[in-house]
Amino acid sequence: MNTNPRTIALCIALFLASAFVTYTLRIGQHSATSGRWLPAVSHTRAHNQHIVSTPKVAYATFLAANTHPEGEEDVPDDQDGYFLSTRVLAYQLLHSRTAGTNLSIPFLVLCTRDVSKRKRDRLKKDGATVVLVEKLNTDGVVAAADRQRDVLTKLRLFQLVQYTKILFVDADTLVTKPLDSVFHDERTLTQATGMNPEKIQQDEGVLPRTYMFATHGDVQGYDHPYPPDPNLDYSNCGFFAFTPSKVLFDYYLSLLKLPGRFDTGFPEQNLLNYAHRRDGNMPWKPLWYGWNVNWPMERDWRGGAHSFHAKYWDGDPSHDPVLKAIWKEQRAEMEGYYRGREDGLR
Repeated sequence: MNTNPRTIALCIALFLASAFVTYTLRIGQHSATSGRWLPAVSHTRAHNQHIVSTPKVAYATFLAANTHPEGEEDVPDDQDGYFLSTRVLAYQLLHSRTAGTNLSIPFLVLCTRDVSKRKRDRLKKDGATVVLVEKLNTDGVVAAADRQRDVLTKLRLFQLVQYTKILFVDADTLVTKPLDSVFHDERTLTQATGMNPEKIQQDEGVLPRTYMFATHGDVQGYDHPYPPDPNLDYSNCGFFAFTPSKVLFDYYLSLLKLPGRFDTGFPEQNLLNYAHRRDGNMPWKPLWYGWNVNWPMERDWRGGAHSFHAKYWDGDPSHDPVLKAIWKEQRAEMEGYYRGREDGLR
């Protein structure tokens, strides 16, 4: 039997119309229920596009005014080692084509209020986020050097609970490769605080239920191997990742009230080593060894390390000459970058 072509065309048209209606209804249902399964989103003002929200992370360092026996105002800014190195670090983390952030991660500079406004304004021009804080009461703490008198103030970073993770980097650090991926290092995952009653001191503050504190062992000399020994117990706190916590901050303060609880020669480093001792309830976790090296040598750089902890602005003859030369190049690059940018704005 022959089928009328008009009948066939009508059937096809009805089928397509039905399919279109079904598709439209399903899209509408999906839009109505999408909030149940989509992750949190935010809108960009420029294009009104949906983007998945990410944890708020930051780089940070600490700058005090008491690093010069002769007084801060008597030292030219370009000869103030810690201030100069903070500027170089800001350039490296925020603007360098080879070492800078690819994720627009902010760089916080925690400053005591006696750091001059001139220096704070310069750091803001450089792109840093200056965070002014009050010094901690450190009565009874006798540091090994006068320039370390205020370093315990860096613990106030743990009060910045608007951030989920912060990577602290000492100002005297050379960065040669990006550090963004440190926030994805598996050792920066939140840890459950241990409950071993033998490790709980009744005169100390309450421990948080969870914490995150990750760093690396202090190799204690230039003759270290690369990769370094992974079983070191004492950590160097010139480079560490952590999750801010008011409970943890209060716990640290409780330790400051207990004379003899930790050696105050290196105040904040020894406090953190005690609070996060490897056999305690909040042991520090070892970051990948290549993120940062203390007592650095050229072989560490050639081995692939990303950053190096040393005061390359001073005349210490023990510093590795290759790394010192790279830091000086970074300083010159930083000065040229800001000079060019500011000349362009005139």
